[in-house]
Amino acid sequence: RYPKYKWVRAIGPLTVTTLAIVSTWIFDLQDKEIPIVESIPVGLPSTTFSSWFPLHDFSGLLVTVLSITLVGFMESIAIAKQLASKHKYEVDSSLELMGLGVANIAGAMFHAYPVTGSFSRSAVNNESGDILAAIVISGVLGLLDFDEAAYLWKVHKFDFGVWMIAFLGTMFLGVEIGLAIAVGVSLLLVTYESAYPHTAVLGRLPGTSVYRNVKQYPEAECYDGIVMARIDAPIYFANTQHVREKMQKYVDKAEGTHKHARPQFLVIELSPVSHVDTSALHMLHDMFHHYQSQGIQLCFTNPNLTVMDKFRSSGLVDEIGRDHFFVSIHDALDWCLNMMDSKEISQLENVDTAEMGLHTNGVAANGFASNGVTHTTPDTSEGTEEEQLG
Repeated sequence: RYPKYKWVRAIGPLTVTTLAIVSTWIFDLQDKEIPIVESIPVGLPSTTFSSWFPLHDFSGLLVTVLSITLVGFMESIAIAKQLASKHKYEVDSSLELMGLGVANIAGAMFHAYPVTGSFSRSAVNNESGDILAAIVISGVLGLLDFDEAAYLWKVHKFDFGVWMIAFLGTMFLGVEIGLAIAVGVSLLLVTYESAYPHTAVLGRLPGTSVYRNVKQYPEAECYDGIVMARIDAPIYFANTQHVREKMQKYVDKAEGTHKHARPQFLVIELSPVSHVDTSALHMLHDMFHHYQSQGIQLCFTNPNLTVMDKFRSSGLVDEIGRDHFFVSIHDALDWCLNMMDSKEISQLENVDTAEMGLHTNGVAANGFASNGVTHTTPDTSEGTEEEQLG
C-alpha cells in the first residue's frame, strides 16, 4: 500500500529470526533436547547416474510419480497465477511445466527430492523477500483469498461450490484426494453445461439487420411462418437430443402463437457451433426429414469451414439443398420471405384461374348463369313463317 515503506516488511521476520538464533545460543536450547539445524554440509551431494538403469519396480513407482506430478504442477501453477494476478503480469502454464521438469531432472541427478512451487515459501518470499521458516504461517495467511470466495458466491454459485469442495477436501482429506475430488466435480460441471447448451430464438432489431435473442431484446421482431434459432455450443453426442428438443419446442411455440400461420421455415444460426460429430450429423439428417414431412423447410446460416466440410462429406448439403445454406441470417430471412410471397402470389393466381374457369364453364351459349344453375334462352333465330314475316 505504501511503496516507499516496502523495506519495513523485511524487518519483522528478520528480527524474529535473529532473536531465535540469539535465544538458541544464550539458553543452549540444543542441550535441552530442542532440535536445531546445526551445521550444513558444504559442496554438492554425490550423483545418481549409476542407479538410473535398470529401473526397478517401475509399475510400483508409476502411481507415486503421477501423483507427485499432478499435485506439484497444480500447486505450482495455482500460486504462480495468484502472484501474477497480484503483481499484474502473465504466467505461461507450458513454460511453468517445462521449468518444473528441468528443475526435477537436474535435482534427480544429485539425490534431491521432487520440487515444485511451494505455497508457503512463495508466500513468504513475496511478503518479505527472504525464505524464512519462522514466517511460513504468517506468509501463507496472505494466500487465503476470502474476497475471491465472496466474489464467486455473488457471481457463480457453481464455481463457489467447486472452490469450497477443493478447500475442504484438501484440508480434511489431503492434497491428492482433495484435488482429485475438485477436478472430478469440475469435469462433471463442464459435461453438464456442454450437454445442455444455451439456445435462443432470434428476432430482428427494428430498423436493422441485426438479430438477437428475443428474451434479451423483447422489441426484436419475429415473422409469421419463420422460426429463427441459434445454437451456442458445439453439437456432439451428449447434447444432440437436447438440441433437437429445443428446436421442436420453438417450432411448437410458434405454431401455437400464430395458429393462422404455421411455421414454414426453421432457420438455424450455426456461427457459435465450432464442431459437430457423427451423432450430430445423424440428428440433423433426422430433423430434416421430420420437418420436411410437416412442410417445414430447414435452413442453416454461417457454419464455419470445419462444420461445412462435415456437412458436405456426410451428404447433408446435397440432401437439404445448397440453396438452403446462407452466409447470414439476414440473407436467409430475405429468401424465406420471398419464397412465402411467391407462394402466396401463386396461390392467388391459382384461385383466380379456378374462378375464371368456373365462370367460363357456367356460362352457356346464348345463356346466363345464376346461382350456379345454367338457364338457356329460347332460340329465336328461326321461327314460323308468320313470325318472320310479321
